Order: sequence, then C-alpha cells, then structure tokens
Amino acid sequence: MRLRVALAGLLLAPILVAADGAAPVLVLPGHPDAAVTPAALLAAGAGEVKVEGPQGTTLYRGRPLLDVLEKAGLVTDGMPNERTLAPDVVVASGRDGYTVAFSVGELTMHRADPRVYLVAETAQGPLPPDQGPVRLIVVGQRARSAYGLAKIEVRSLGTNAAKKP
Repeated sequence: MRLRVALAGLLLAPILVAADGAAPVLVLPGHPDAAVTPAALLAAGAGEVKVEGPQGTTLYRGRPLLDVLEKAGLVTDGMPNERTLAPDVVVASGRDGYTVAFSVGELTMHRADPRVYLVAETAQGPLPPDQGPVRLIVVGQRARSAYGLAKIEVRSLGTNAAKKP
C-alpha cells in the first residue's frame, strides 16, 4: 500500500510543480482574468529595480505594478477616476498563501517614482522556481515583497461617485 502511495506521489509531482510554476492571474473587475507572464513583464520598455538585501544588491527586471494594471484596463487618470478608485485596493497573493495589499492611491501617488514592481528575472536570469515565475518587489519594504505570485486582484472596499453630489 505504501509503495502505491509513493508511486502515485512520484507520478503526480511533475504535475504539481508545473501548476506551481504558472504565471499569476490578474483579476480586474469588468475585465477577463489574464495571466501576467514573464514575457509580458520583460518585453520592450521593461525596467530595472535594485534591491538591497542581507547578501548584497540584487538587480531585478520587470515593470511597475501600476503600469501592468493600467495596461490591463484600470483607468486612473483624472479626478473622477481618482474619486472612484479611492476605496480600491490591490491584493497580491503568493502560492504559499502570503498576501500583501496596496491602495490604488498608494500606487498612483508614486507614479513618477514607482516602489512596487512585478519582476520576472534578475541580472543572472529567470527567477528561481521558489520565487517565480513572477514575484512582487516593494522597494524599501521587504516584508511586503511576495514570492511566487499566484494572484493579483483589484478589490473595491466601497463605492464613491465620480463627482461630488
């Protein structure tokens, strides 16, 4: 019996690893769910972000989270949109369940100097399997940097009118 369980585990292991290595899903209300692939993050216009850590500086490549959200259809420009988005948050979850959140206002406030990035590689190449294929980097806040993202979701905590009543 134990041998059968062990064999079943060995046969299923490649399937589980493949599922774990899938690109995270972006959930944006009013839009179809979409995969955030390393190729999309590394396409023309990708940027670099340096992160200081216990083992020195690591150079990552990817895009600001706000850029990814706007390309997927999140409209942030203008006061009416800012009012509508004021109660919205972005929740990012790793495959291990680690979850972090950002207000949309927090992301737009730092548009000129982004602090939250989705990255897919380091200067040495693709992210290790336990960190990728996509991870979240928050410059200056290591505790909010999530590995192995599974889902990025925009959620509304309330409803605001686009104009004052």
